[in-house]
Amino acid sequence: MSEKKAFVFDTNFIIQNQRLDEVVKNLEKDFSVYVTQVSIDERIAQQCRELKKEYDEIESLKSKCAHFASVKIKITFDKACSFYKDGIQGKYKDLFQDRIIPFEKTGDILNTVIDRANKKIPPFSDAKDASDKGFKDCLLWISLITYFKSNGENEIVFVTDDKSAFRSKADFLCKEFKDETDKTIEFKPNAFYKDYLLEKNPPVEEPAVAPAPENLELIRDEIEETIKNLCVIESVDFWGDPEITQTFVTSQLLDKEYTKLIFDCLQANLKSHIFEKTIPASTVFDFDGRISNREANISIKNLEKALTLYEKINSKYPEYIGQFFEAAARILNENYIPTPNSSDSDDLQF
Repeated sequence: MSEKKAFVFDTNFIIQNQRLDEVVKNLEKDFSVYVTQVSIDERIAQQCRELKKEYDEIESLKSKCAHFASVKIKITFDKACSFYKDGIQGKYKDLFQDRIIPFEKTGDILNTVIDRANKKIPPFSDAKDASDKGFKDCLLWISLITYFKSNGENEIVFVTDDKSAFRSKADFLCKEFKDETDKTIEFKPNAFYKDYLLEKNPPVEEPAVAPAPENLELIRDEIEETIKNLCVIESVDFWGDPEITQTFVTSQLLDKEYTKLIFDCLQANLKSHIFEKTIPASTVFDFDGRISNREANISIKNLEKALTLYEKINSKYPEYIGQFFEAAARILNENYIPTPNSSDSDDLQF
């Protein structure tokens, strides 16, 4: 049996720590990190509820616009929900592999939950006028007992901020867990994770911050204008009104590393198109299929200005080049349009 402890968390922990890949990495030295299928299903349900609100807004808009416009739904709510369900479940499977704690959706489980609810056995409340709230918590608790009877570590840490269902009833639940599994479980608040990180990685004194560049406001304006000119072309229409045309859209958000790659390759891309006046955005921005060209190409002059700006900041203020990439990514991401029917689920939340 492993010398590590098992680290299991409630759904409220996921909401506070959505980068679960980092959680697993930070804990892997001392813990085997598990997730329950109950929590996964709850997160899927939360995402679908949020999606339902957006579809309800579409229906409202259809009613308001019925006299002068039609609104067509390209992807049904059920299909979009299925996408989220498969995508989220897949992300958990990729990260946790065989450390997803299942629960059987059987009549026996339902009977057990109903019996516990009737008898007010924790995690149901035994208060005199208490409701039967606690169905999900009971499913989660039964799944923990069932799993650790014949699997996993001998010591389990269950992290949750739910006082009423778990932590206030810790004595009863710990004894039941011991009796059923012959293993120990302890209940910790969500803050246990951050306290663990502080203990393992005590804060170090931060190095002196480099002084801010001179003419900072001018540099900010230059970055905003230069990068914006790569995203859109501003003109006036036949009536003299402002008209904005996008040069591209991205189906995935660009991060600092991706933006760095764009600028690292920009000089070579410009040389390859040295005699052209405009080029498609995908030529300089796309490395993995996320960029789609729009109605207009990007001006070579604007790309040259972007390269000059990048080289200036890299030369004069190298300590701030990371912030430049972040600022550029933020502006480029104004052209982000998610595609729910995409097979890529990297942007789905845990």
